[in-house]
Amino acid sequence: LAKLLTDWVGPPPVQPPVPPPEPVPEPEPAYQTYTVKAGDTLGKIAKEFYGDATKYSIIAEYNGLEDPSRIFIGQVLRIPPLPPPIPPPPPTPVEPPTLEDLNISWIPSPNFNERPDPDDITTIVVHATANSTLVGVVSWFQNTTAYVSAHYVIDKDGKIVQMVKDEDRAWHAGKSEWRGVPSVNDYGLGIELVNLNDGQDPYPEAQYQSLVQLCQALVHKYNILTEDIVGHYHVSPGRKTDPRGLDISKLRQDVAAA
Repeated sequence: LAKLLTDWVGPPPVQPPVPPPEPVPEPEPAYQTYTVKAGDTLGKIAKEFYGDATKYSIIAEYNGLEDPSRIFIGQVLRIPPLPPPIPPPPPTPVEPPTLEDLNISWIPSPNFNERPDPDDITTIVVHATANSTLVGVVSWFQNTTAYVSAHYVIDKDGKIVQMVKDEDRAWHAGKSEWRGVPSVNDYGLGIELVNLNDGQDPYPEAQYQSLVQLCQALVHKYNILTEDIVGHYHVSPGRKTDPRGLDISKLRQDVAAA
């Protein structure tokens, strides 16, 4: 049957190949024209159209002028639109400092024990020493009868001393609780600031900047939330007041800015 139909109707017509579409040239950007007058320079013309005489080279290039100083009265120049501005490069991300960047001195304290979980470091507790000198604080933390220590001490000049390794449990917070979890020493890092904690003794800028950088390094290393940078008074309310005069909210913001 198919053969009879083919003999009767004939073979199907051959479709001619479809030529590819002609490329559509991009339209030239619209331009204005300007007729050169006496006293004109390309710089003056660029100033008139672009508000910037230094952009005269755009007009020169668009009109094929090899010598921009050689224009003549009556010459008709094409004035192209300004090219779109080049976007500024993206800001270079600021890397937080590392502990190795901070020139930290190591003076060990014997007052520590093991954490229940050395990998569970989730909080930074900021203290004031109630002592006016770094030497006095270090001496006290090395006293085996003191039963107190901190991971870091920051002097008023910004010098940082580490006295207990991060993975060990320093004795700085005492009876404490944060976010419903007791015994902050188990999971916290203690930073002592040399300060009388009387609300009058200042925290010098060098000391504060060292605190910010140390917190940034620790937050980055242990993935600590900035909301978990706290004062001693946060974790031991009613029992402790330190660090009096230090704005913890501002500290959190400055740490997060890195």
